[in-house]
Amino acid sequence: MKIFFLLLSAHFKNVIRDRMSIFWFLAFPVLFVFLFGIIFGGFGDSWSLKVGVVGRERFVYGEGVFSHLRGIKGVQPLEVQAGAIDELLHEGKVDVVLDFQKDKLLVFAASQGVEKAQLVSEIIRSFVLDRELRMRGYSPDFSVEVRTLDVTRFRQIEYFLPRVLAMALMQLGLFGSLDFVSLREKKIIRYLAALPLRRELLLWSEISMRVLIAFLQTGVIIASGWLFFGVHFSGSLAFLFLWVVFGSATFVSLGYFLVSFTKTLESAEGIIQMVQFPMMFLSGIFFSPEVMPEPIRFVVRLLPLSYLGDALRSIAVGIPTQFGLRMDFLVLLGWLLASFLLAWHFFRWE
Repeated sequence: MKIFFLLLSAHFKNVIRDRMSIFWFLAFPVLFVFLFGIIFGGFGDSWSLKVGVVGRERFVYGEGVFSHLRGIKGVQPLEVQAGAIDELLHEGKVDVVLDFQKDKLLVFAASQGVEKAQLVSEIIRSFVLDRELRMRGYSPDFSVEVRTLDVTRFRQIEYFLPRVLAMALMQLGLFGSLDFVSLREKKIIRYLAALPLRRELLLWSEISMRVLIAFLQTGVIIASGWLFFGVHFSGSLAFLFLWVVFGSATFVSLGYFLVSFTKTLESAEGIIQMVQFPMMFLSGIFFSPEVMPEPIRFVVRLLPLSYLGDALRSIAVGIPTQFGLRMDFLVLLGWLLASFLLAWHFFRWE
């Protein structure tokens, strides 16, 4: 056990002496936290819809429609001129323009605002239908009652910060295996093999050091989010750190599996980057997978980083999961077992 702690101390000193390692493992994730915090630190405004209205006096319910739109939260009706419709829509000063005729309604919108035009059309159609039914003496047998629930509002930074943590754990696990490749390439392991030292202790001491750095990463990222942007962590920190260990073990195993097929540090860096960059950009850290084509979304559902980020987001700030914690656990467990067994089978000391 004494030898193990001596090796652990040696690995730790080796890391802190490398300033670039400190930057990539600690400063780089914090830089992402600051970047996303500055951009997405606020709650964001409620949705708004600017509706231009032309010729409301020509329509029998024109005044009623105008008042009804004004009473809807987020909708801002504006009186505009008929000749300015194209200019207003082109410059984005209004989202939709309603041109009331005597017996019909013309709805104008830019091509990117078709959904808003349909929404306004349905609002007006429902309003006019209700007025017509009341004038003809028809009364519906049901009523609509709107109730609001006190739901916690989340800021964009609270969505992104746990995913930045997941990204940091991925980089730590994948790129951490490069140190062992460097020791192997420099034949240091061969020299250590001549000593009365079990080589497995060397490997486990390095893996243990990665887990300790993962704890440090997590503490730094959480502290940065709370201190500078007021991110509220509603979950259990103990449960969060258990998932940190679980995620770290998954990516450490994946990293050692990937470098099992390499002989030099340069080739190991290449294969790690080939896996790391697609995973980082396709797992929903920077943008939602829902904007991707369906075949790409299928790939997203296979990536371990997608599930680690989903679990950490739910545990840290209480945001509902996309896949469910059980599914997150099972997928990561599958990746952990598969990566560990393959790394054990293909791993080379020399």
